[in-house]
Amino acid sequence: MRYKFFLLSFIVLFTCLSSFSQSKYVYYFDVTLNTTEKSKSVFTGFGSIENNLLKLQVLYNLTKQTVMLAHYTDSSLAVSQGLYQSYFINGAKESEGNYENNKEDGLWEKWDSTGRLIDSSIYDRGKKISSATFGYDKKGLLTFYDLNDLKNNKEQKFIYDDSGKITREVSFTGQNGIVKHYNKEGIKIDSVFTRDEIEASFPGGDAGWSRYVKKEIE
Repeated sequence: MRYKFFLLSFIVLFTCLSSFSQSKYVYYFDVTLNTTEKSKSVFTGFGSIENNLLKLQVLYNLTKQTVMLAHYTDSSLAVSQGLYQSYFINGAKESEGNYENNKEDGLWEKWDSTGRLIDSSIYDRGKKISSATFGYDKKGLLTFYDLNDLKNNKEQKFIYDDSGKITREVSFTGQNGIVKHYNKEGIKIDSVFTRDEIEASFPGGDAGWSRYVKKEIE
């Protein structure tokens, strides 16, 4: 009799623990992924406890396509912890990385809607220490990439023509840099610039640089 009672108690306890581990939470989000009421929601999130974290899957209401997969320390969604992934409406992955106590940590990557890698960065507890960004033309060919070693204040930018050959290279260490222009015979011009001079040549920041690159390769 005592054995049956113990067995029954164990079954009840196991059932309760299993139920708790599979607890479901439902969240409603507007177009900017801020919480809202159900009638005004554009996205719906479903949460469950997994490995002591709340795993949240967010779906686009119209298509039921997953647009985000994230992990949090609890159901308040206040602190991100662990794997984070976001997706375009077409299902292609948009970004992926890891959070450590609400801060980006380790490798973070971003893609465009066609699946091409556009950014690959390394973070150390919220601080970006290095990055590589990539640009493409309408045909999907690589037009430039930018390597930035923030920890050592070094940067390199490479521009390619439509045949895949480097036409220009910009290298910086600190504030001083060199711009190299290439032709079929090799380096055509090797000019020394300061970072301020280069930035003044490309108003509009990264967008200005991208426009310049496109103009150079047309």
